Amino acid sequence: MTARSLPPFVAALLTALALALVSSVLVTLSAAPATAVKPKNDHPRMPRSCVAPADLIPQEPTICALNQAEQGRPTVLLWGDSHAWQMIPALMRAGKKKDVNLIAIVMGGCPPMDNAVKPGQPAPKCYQSNDVAIDFARQIVSSGEGHRVLLAASWQRYRKAFKTGDRSYTGDMARAMRKGTPRLMRTLAAMGAQTDVVGQVATVPDNVRPCARGNQPYSCDIPRKAALADSVGTKRYLTKLMRPLPAGAELINVNGYFCTGSVCRGKVGSVHTWWDELHISATMSRQLRGFLKPTVVKADESRPGEPDGQPGCSLPVPILC
Repeated sequence: MTARSLPPFVAALLTALALALVSSVLVTLSAAPATAVKPKNDHPRMPRSCVAPADLIPQEPTICALNQAEQGRPTVLLWGDSHAWQMIPALMRAGKKKDVNLIAIVMGGCPPMDNAVKPGQPAPKCYQSNDVAIDFARQIVSSGEGHRVLLAASWQRYRKAFKTGDRSYTGDMARAMRKGTPRLMRTLAAMGAQTDVVGQVATVPDNVRPCARGNQPYSCDIPRKAALADSVGTKRYLTKLMRPLPAGAELINVNGYFCTGSVCRGKVGSVHTWWDELHISATMSRQLRGFLKPTVVKADESRPGEPDGQPGCSLPVPILC
């Protein structure tokens, strides 16, 4: 399976999604008072057509339309692991009043990579998902209707796993990233994909003192150096990684909303920063819409002119045509 030919299961996914969008109502991610959401339930919600009822994030390669996808308008593709998934509320709020398609290809524990899978070669679900994302990115670029790719992952977690020789699944992905993610940047550059990257988002460290304000989710302040371990090294890694990308690629740092120079706050007003140790809450994510708004705006501004006044659909993806 390669990104240069559409595998049968991808075509099936696209067709199923197109049909599902006609008959289903997308989940509402509108802002609600923080007090209306129980902290344990304050996580991103994807449309039911995109994820099994028992799951929060897809376990199969899935092209998920976060809003009603329409032909003839730009597309923002959010791509990555659960750290991309946690940005869904922010992206939906950022794109609420913009005439753009919002698409997510996300899978837990699956960082964005080009795994160079050969035709007919067995591959893990993560590799399959990345292959679908590469193919989708190539199609939205070639359509000429405007686009922006937004990558996100728990970058520091994979870097640490690689350095420590972690033999878990996370370590396997970290080792695959060693070549796979730099290769992806070159692949995106070669196809002309306009791309932004969300940098490492603060997490709750494994060893943290008990919090009198609540531990589930952790509601106390955490030293910044603990919540953003090796932030300098991670930024250096991402900056180097992004060098092949087309001009204008931005590294997005959302931590300034809830972190100061010394601590990352467990709550900002009545809003919990985290949903669990590794992810911010959906309510907090919505507060970060301003950080993703430039990506949406750039996608919107990339739409081509229509001199004949007749919009068409050159994009060979059913959900957008």
